[in-house]
Amino acid sequence: MDSASMSKQLSFINIESMHQYIINHAKNPSHYADEPFIDYDSNLNQIGVEKFTWDQCIDMFRSDIFLKTHSIEENKRMIEYFYKKYSKIDTDDGIDIGIQQIPFLMDQNNRLQRIKDIYFPADTIVDNGTIDSEYLFVNKTIFAWLNEKIQKEIKKWLKDMGVDERTDLTYLRKTIIPNVAFYITLENAVRTIKMLFMLFQKNAITKKELDQLKKLKLLTTRGTLISAEQCFFCDQYKPRLQLEEYLKTKEDKFLSFDYVTSHNSRKENEDLIEWRRFFIILGVQEDLHPIVFNRKLTSYEAAGYGFCDDYLSTTSHDEKHIVDAFFGLTTITFIQHTQ
Repeated sequence: MDSASMSKQLSFINIESMHQYIINHAKNPSHYADEPFIDYDSNLNQIGVEKFTWDQCIDMFRSDIFLKTHSIEENKRMIEYFYKKYSKIDTDDGIDIGIQQIPFLMDQNNRLQRIKDIYFPADTIVDNGTIDSEYLFVNKTIFAWLNEKIQKEIKKWLKDMGVDERTDLTYLRKTIIPNVAFYITLENAVRTIKMLFMLFQKNAITKKELDQLKKLKLLTTRGTLISAEQCFFCDQYKPRLQLEEYLKTKEDKFLSFDYVTSHNSRKENEDLIEWRRFFIILGVQEDLHPIVFNRKLTSYEAAGYGFCDDYLSTTSHDEKHIVDAFFGLTTITFIQHTQ
């Protein structure tokens, strides 16, 4: 039983590809008829007739079997179909799944993507939909079709649903912030932060958004990635307290200066001040400060934070009780490196 009703949509579904997909994913493929699709019926469901679900349909839309025969013209008709089903034009939609879950927009690689994962190409940026792009854009032929006057309502609907032009700001909000803890890689570390810095200079990023970026990973002088909140300025940033010279062999927490040196600007001193201000807002530190643990720590946990065993007494002052946890412990950054 085809609960997604895709077997009826012959204008954009290749029924042979659909049949092949089901056979390839079946436990007993020989049990299927040549034309296995029937309308959904709850009575048939109760007696064990198999159901082709929306989850299977979504997986099929992403499969090579389906995409091998899915053309640009068919994708146009698929978009029209879902537009009619999910807009008010077709009141009897019969679909019990959110449009956000369905990959139906063809990208520059001729694969189908969900609304939240794809952008409209934008002429204002360099990376606007080439095959080797790290971003996903609506296929240019599809995009040109959507820009035709007759399709303006479909394009408006897609924009209302969340397909935006890929500007740096929309990319920040749609892709970086939702994946802030693991978005940065060694390959995109400098490029991404430079983009955010330029948005910061234009006052385009809100305070709330900057606060959300504190979990973003930054490049250290040793070329590793750690969260902004764990970073300290290397001496080249001219922090209030220059610690790198003393701790560079002991700690891998000093922020790389590559962000500044790779940024094209003739106002080096002014730029450095702006970079420092930007990084401080992200949580990068420039001096030592007390760290207070306002929660219970076991002896093992406290030792992991650098507290010495001698400091962690295992008996109470009156020697009548065994101590196995501590509350309100206080230390200072890098105190373990002092003598």
